[in-house]
Amino acid sequence: MINIDQIDAFAFSAPIVCALVCMIMMLMDAVVRRHNVQEKRLRLFLALTYLITSLGWLGMVFYSISPRLFASYYTVFLFTLMLDQVMIYRFVSIITNTGERRKLNRLHLIIPLLFTLISIISDMIVPVEQQRAVIFSEVSADEPNLWFRIMYVLTTTVFIVYNTLYPFLNLRNIRRYRKFIVNYSSDAYNASLAWLAVIQALILITVPVPLAGLLFRIPTISFSYFAWVGTLPYFINYLILCYNLLNDNYLIIQPEDVKEDAAAKVSFISRKQFEHYLREKKPYLNPNLRITDLAAGLHTNRSYISGFINKEYDMNFCRLINRCRLYHLDRLRLSSLNSEKDNIDLVLMAGFSSYRSYLRVKNEEDRLSLLKVFEK
Repeated sequence: MINIDQIDAFAFSAPIVCALVCMIMMLMDAVVRRHNVQEKRLRLFLALTYLITSLGWLGMVFYSISPRLFASYYTVFLFTLMLDQVMIYRFVSIITNTGERRKLNRLHLIIPLLFTLISIISDMIVPVEQQRAVIFSEVSADEPNLWFRIMYVLTTTVFIVYNTLYPFLNLRNIRRYRKFIVNYSSDAYNASLAWLAVIQALILITVPVPLAGLLFRIPTISFSYFAWVGTLPYFINYLILCYNLLNDNYLIIQPEDVKEDAAAKVSFISRKQFEHYLREKKPYLNPNLRITDLAAGLHTNRSYISGFINKEYDMNFCRLINRCRLYHLDRLRLSSLNSEKDNIDLVLMAGFSSYRSYLRVKNEEDRLSLLKVFEK
């Protein structure tokens, strides 16, 4: 008969299998993209992150099936799951970069290394049986080691804080990126990283409490149902990260774009000149259009164009370009030359990157139009 410990071990093994499968897929995709250095490095970094996190979850399997084995593995467990949070944070920082060259603060790595060093020292001076007694709150013939008890409570608390703090930091980076991207890319709906924000929020809500209950042996929240609650978001997170990276559902803003924009000379334009350029050149037909492309065509810079659009049209760059696409799509549908074409072909001809992107834009415009009706 399957007992609760085996159920817990099964729950904790699911993220391991998922992470290893995703790691293999990232390595395969890195080979495919070997000529693109930035994308290749990003996938190799994520593959390493998957490996590190699988070693961390292996510790939770040991926790469920073998107290002695977990006590021996505790240092590795502590280091890998703290490092995992740092690496995911670094990954999020890379894909949410807004063109600034930002280095990872060394404190992100120093803190896990410091606590790992303390744990290694504890392993050398505290017998495994005494460690096990402290971790699992067991009654032992020997007096529980006070040093290890303090160290265990401290390191576990820091570990729980890491699992709370880093999703917050990731959400902060995503929020900043989303505010920037609508004034940079005409396909901001696909590059908004909504998928990443949702999973970070889910982790923040569901993970810290179950992990705290298990590691601190709190009776009311240390049973298997909470183990499933704690592991399921990570399982989903690994799959979503892998899927969206394979499908390029993100946009990394290149530092060169921002640097060139800052160096570009500002040329003032009128609304008439701007609309004439849109009618004649039809830049919105490019599904990958960025505001830097528009600025170059108008011989000015990104900051000026962004401010100009916000002031003259009371909307961001992304919304303006997508409105142009919707208007062009209506004209394509009315043309007799396109009577044989289906709707998807017309959507792509209008400059949308996909039919899904078109639906998002159309639904958003319909929602805003409805709100204006109620405001009147």
